[in-house]
Amino acid sequence: MSRRGRRGKRAGDTAKAAKDAVGAQEVSESERLLFGGPLRYDAGWNHHDGSFLELGLRAMVLRMPRLIGSTIRLAHRADRRALLQVAAAEAGGGIAQAVGLVAVNRVLVQLLEHGETTKRLAAAAPALVAVAVTAVVGALLKSASTAGTGRLEPKVFRVATEEYLERVARVELAAVEDEEFHRLLDSAQWGAESARQMIKFCVSVVTAAIALIAAAGVLTALHPALLPLLAMMTLPSAWSALTIARRRYISFHTWVQHARASQLLGRLLIDVQAAPEVRVHNIGPFLLKHFRTMAETGEREQTRLASLAARTGLIASGWTGLATVATYGVLGLLLWTGAMDLAVAGTAVIAVRTGSANLESLVVQLNYLYEESLFVADLDRLCREADRRLIPATGRPLPQKIDAVRFENVTFTYPGTADGRPALKDVSITIPTGKIVALVGSNGSGKSTLAKLLCGLYAPDTGRVLWGDVDAAEADRADLFDRVAVVAQDFYL
Repeated sequence: MSRRGRRGKRAGDTAKAAKDAVGAQEVSESERLLFGGPLRYDAGWNHHDGSFLELGLRAMVLRMPRLIGSTIRLAHRADRRALLQVAAAEAGGGIAQAVGLVAVNRVLVQLLEHGETTKRLAAAAPALVAVAVTAVVGALLKSASTAGTGRLEPKVFRVATEEYLERVARVELAAVEDEEFHRLLDSAQWGAESARQMIKFCVSVVTAAIALIAAAGVLTALHPALLPLLAMMTLPSAWSALTIARRRYISFHTWVQHARASQLLGRLLIDVQAAPEVRVHNIGPFLLKHFRTMAETGEREQTRLASLAARTGLIASGWTGLATVATYGVLGLLLWTGAMDLAVAGTAVIAVRTGSANLESLVVQLNYLYEESLFVADLDRLCREADRRLIPATGRPLPQKIDAVRFENVTFTYPGTADGRPALKDVSITIPTGKIVALVGSNGSGKSTLAKLLCGLYAPDTGRVLWGDVDAAEADRADLFDRVAVVAQDFYL
């Protein structure tokens, strides 16, 4: 099969997996009555080309350096000193844990030696002191890492939020009114919070990775056969976490429009401007009824996800239990055959338990890190799309004195108009400066649209809007906006 054919097959399999993960999509009567049909967005996950849906454990581990690198770059922009504090504390904590495991092994060796108890205790005393010191140092470093992370998180959130707000404030009005752009904006707004969460998860990943390296090094030194057994104990939990997160991500994107609509109904009940009509028409009970119906539909989706998560977790726990039995069975066999001393076995048990906990934490936290990175990718994609649709920063300057603003054969159709009918068609008009001009016409005749084109909020499909001898489409838009003051028909107070 060709590469293109394999890619197409993967895309088909991915689409099927997404539909299976979302499950049967019940459509409530409220959705049909108020919104004309199901509020499901079945293409949201496609923006990532199925990357999360096709992601395997091995691929996720291989992508870890890139994910951590992107998080570090964002944190560096937010607070360089806090980032260095966290990095130093985590590295020191890993070293302290490795030293502590070695010291524990030394304690066990001394305590299990032949001879008087007092002499064995005296011989183990330096190692016991080392265990205590490494524990204290580890606790202090953990505290320093927590403090640094606490400083970083809100700053990263601010930097990420400013990144997209600054762009969205400067895009063309047509972009703001574009449904696809707004759908992307809905998803991207989670990206700033996800960027904040990535700091926490990234620190957890680094902590678990360093601790795992320390435990794995000690295990390898004790007996090479113990390391693969450690991995066997944790892989089922890794599979479980990855599967559950994949379902959760697909569900979020599928139900994002449903959540928006449900929130809209709730806001109408408390909105100050809507309050008079809600009361005089007595539609409060109507809105509350449909809010409840849509909320219950969303609850059923969450219940479905919880049931699947419980089933997946149970399967993973069963496999983990079998792997644990096998691991301790191997330890017992090594002791029985004399291939391992009792002191070494005791240290191995501690290292296995420590390594297992760290490996499981690493996989789970890496899974969370990758999931949050997809929402940050939405934020990045919004920024790129906004950059593409920004109001131009330069253009031709307008003349200091303008005798008139002239519309020459202007036709304009609002993007996304269902019937494709233009709001303005072949309009020519001259508006002289120094005069008061009234535009009179019935509703929908194009008065507001003409005013928006005059202000440079839209560009005509055909024709020109001339300020003096400068086409508004080529003008410096900031200069044009400085010449205009507007109170719209539906203004925002």
